[in-house]
Amino acid sequence: MTADVPVEVLSNIFKYLSVSDRKEASLVSRIWYEASLDPMLQKDVMMNFLGSIDAPELTSGLGRRKLTHLVLNQFENTISSNDELMRSCRNISDGLKSLCLKGSNITETTFILLVSQFKQLEILDLTCCNSLFMSGKILEKSTDTKLLKESLQNLHTLKLSSIRFLSDCSFNRIVSVCENLQHLTMTSTQISFNSHAYYPPNTKICNSASVLTFQNVLFFIQKNSLKLKSLDFSKTSITNSHLEQIASVFDLKLQKLGLVNCRDITSDGIKKLCKNQKDIDFLDISGCMDVGDHGFGAVTENLINLKVLKASKCQRLTDNAVETLKSLPSLTTLDLSECYKILSSGLSVGLCSGIKTKLTHLNLRCCSSITDSFIVDLCKYVPCLVYLDLGSCFPITDLSIQSISKNLKNLKFLCITWCKEITDMGLIGFKNVSLNHESHSDHGDHGQCRCTRRTDVKTIFKKPTGEHLKKKFAIKQLEARVLTEEERCCISNIGGLQHLDLSSCEKLTDVSIKEAIKFSELKSLNLSSVHSITDVSVIAIALGNPSLEEIHLQQCPKITDYSISILTQKCPRLSYINVSSCDMLTNKTLQNIQTNCRRLRHLDVSFCKAMTSDAVDKVEASLKLLKNVQKRLVGAF
Repeated sequence: MTADVPVEVLSNIFKYLSVSDRKEASLVSRIWYEASLDPMLQKDVMMNFLGSIDAPELTSGLGRRKLTHLVLNQFENTISSNDELMRSCRNISDGLKSLCLKGSNITETTFILLVSQFKQLEILDLTCCNSLFMSGKILEKSTDTKLLKESLQNLHTLKLSSIRFLSDCSFNRIVSVCENLQHLTMTSTQISFNSHAYYPPNTKICNSASVLTFQNVLFFIQKNSLKLKSLDFSKTSITNSHLEQIASVFDLKLQKLGLVNCRDITSDGIKKLCKNQKDIDFLDISGCMDVGDHGFGAVTENLINLKVLKASKCQRLTDNAVETLKSLPSLTTLDLSECYKILSSGLSVGLCSGIKTKLTHLNLRCCSSITDSFIVDLCKYVPCLVYLDLGSCFPITDLSIQSISKNLKNLKFLCITWCKEITDMGLIGFKNVSLNHESHSDHGDHGQCRCTRRTDVKTIFKKPTGEHLKKKFAIKQLEARVLTEEERCCISNIGGLQHLDLSSCEKLTDVSIKEAIKFSELKSLNLSSVHSITDVSVIAIALGNPSLEEIHLQQCPKITDYSISILTQKCPRLSYINVSSCDMLTNKTLQNIQTNCRRLRHLDVSFCKAMTSDAVDKVEASLKLLKNVQKRLVGAF
């Protein structure tokens, strides 16, 4: 029947599908596959080659795709690889926008021949390409320089991160062919900030062949100040004085700046930066341990157009700093993870003061003083959140989860790992009742804790307390309420949720998992260390989440081979499975994975004592796409 539908009509239908659904549809028939290759649908397509690409069947169909991003990760510089690479590039050279050679063992000659073919290239990533710069002869010939200068007219982004052998001379050559460069990344690159040790004062030209100096980089910034919009000096030894020199460059108007883990940057440096560069809309100061309230206040006072602010691990920040966030009306992304001194009161003032906000991404992981009061206010005043990470926010309870379920209907990512006060009532949407949950030391037999494999039991036999029967009775009562009561704020109300992390929420049981975890678009689910769940939960997950691609069931000791067989049959898209420390799983699970999970890329079966190494090896040998297998101490107990 579908054979009579024109390809153009199918392509128009496919544009309403998600990428993963479109991939599934393309497998139905050849006509549907042709429809999925419509240029209208082929936006930002990335092709990843890992290692050698000397297999012609991998590259024969590239000409039919509108490939825009190519990644040659750890490319081996062999004759066969070079020949196949050049042959493939002829098919994709017209539309390629981005080329990543991260970690590739590529020579200067191959680099020149490769890059010169891509006339429309906009982004070039040379991260960890140490072999390319080791000899110091890159672009030494004027003919090569001229060729690349003509080819890279559209290049606006250059990434030179983690290169040990970059010198002033090689840096000057590589940037000379990028005449329209706007974004420069030098993360973890070895830059000497003591330029006076290599050049006398008032030096105008830096051409050392052995070291890359800050003075030379500064000369480049000054020369291209009208074009440069973004700089990234993350994980370097840049100091306040050097940051001030950059910020004071005449005609330089930065829009994006990265200073991740720059330990020598303090609040004084951030103040001087913000006074001179007020057009910044993306600032990442994560890991700058000495930036405190005054530096953060300078950011919120001067950078009124700021859209993305990342201040993870800035542990000197307090409520006085976050209260000033209300002066950033354009803020869309905020990362304050591991800022332990921040309280709910300060966040409520900064983010929930009734001012209209555009915030869509919020990361508060390990902000362990956050309480339900802030989460309720957040859901009321910031209803457009798409990404919310509350991992290790220990005080939050079911009230927060119910507020999230009721108000944050656009949420795509939710992480509440290690929120140990969350119970079944929160996920299902009922008011809290006691279920007499097991203690941390009751995970295993005779009081043994599965997390630490230690025991606190001092006697051989433990007198029955009757708590287990009470818990079963309470769960039956809850199941009865689920069947009879309809008005509740179940977490399944967030219909578009794609990533959910409930790991180490040890009070959750089968009751809430089987009732609440039902999402048509869910791709990733983490239930690691939720010790109470059984096959009932896993089967319900398999039946209620057809789009599942990644699942974590680490340290779930009650699940068996039967539920994993259902899971692998009902979720054919699975590419990541973690069932480590699941003692009841045997080689039958491996057989089911081998039969049903043909797209699997990552498998973790570490510490599964009922499995054997030979069975794991068979799975590894039979699944062609499987790249990563963790099998520590399999069958060793």
